[in-house]
Amino acid sequence: MQETRCEVCTENISKYRCPRCAVRTCSLPCVKAHKNNNECNGLRDKTAYVTIKDFSEGNLLNDYRFLEEVDRKADNVARHIRRKHKPGTPHHLKFLMRMARQRQTTLSLLPYVFTKRKQNSTMFSTRDKEILWHIEWIFAQNNIKYYDKRVSENMVLRNILEKYIDPEMGDPVKKQRLKNYVSAGFKNIQIFMKVEKRSAKSVRYHRLNLQQSMKENLCGKYLVEYPTLYVILSDYCQEFPVQGEVQTETSGVSSSDSETDSSSSDEDSSSESDNSSGEIGRASCRERV
Repeated sequence: MQETRCEVCTENISKYRCPRCAVRTCSLPCVKAHKNNNECNGLRDKTAYVTIKDFSEGNLLNDYRFLEEVDRKADNVARHIRRKHKPGTPHHLKFLMRMARQRQTTLSLLPYVFTKRKQNSTMFSTRDKEILWHIEWIFAQNNIKYYDKRVSENMVLRNILEKYIDPEMGDPVKKQRLKNYVSAGFKNIQIFMKVEKRSAKSVRYHRLNLQQSMKENLCGKYLVEYPTLYVILSDYCQEFPVQGEVQTETSGVSSSDSETDSSSSDEDSSSESDNSSGEIGRASCRERV
């Protein structure tokens, strides 16, 4: 067998062959010189093309090992993702829910896989000691949605809404898309928030006060991730039944019905007493005769 010389120094007999480019070398200095000169990393190209004629059992074994390595790395990535998003609520979110509870607002958070959870930017500012809310605005009559990120809970609801529909302070592009709201003005606009944990057949809403802050409006409310507020023109408010007002109306109907029933029963009893007295009078008259 003919001995080949080192392709780097061309003096000594080669002992090694580069797995990547098959260059023969004789020593460690020659190996390093080869890598520097040819910019070779010395690693075998696992995806290099091999013709059918040159394909051997060694190539088959290399492909099998390559597939095993790919499977192992994919499994490691999946394990890392599971560890990163492991079940349970992080500490800062627990603290956020506790701060909301102190304000008599029940805040419920969804698992991380939900889009609403990923969109939510609500946080508690330890410096200002206030909750910064993520707000979704739905202008129902125009079927348009806008989002506000990290709005102070101490801001008045009307001031937050000014940049959308205020004729002077509003954004020109947004005002153009919401012309009917701008022309209606704040006097003819009402804000509703959906009551959570109700069936689809009995949807109810909270009516919010434009002159109060977010903190005051959300007091005593139940939220999922962040408040979704419906901006409604006054002519369409009947399509959004308010929880307390609906109960009052139904109770009024029931009370009127009960009053009607009681009055009818009184009339029946009085008529019965009149009939009985009339019969007694007629009987006494017959006895006199």
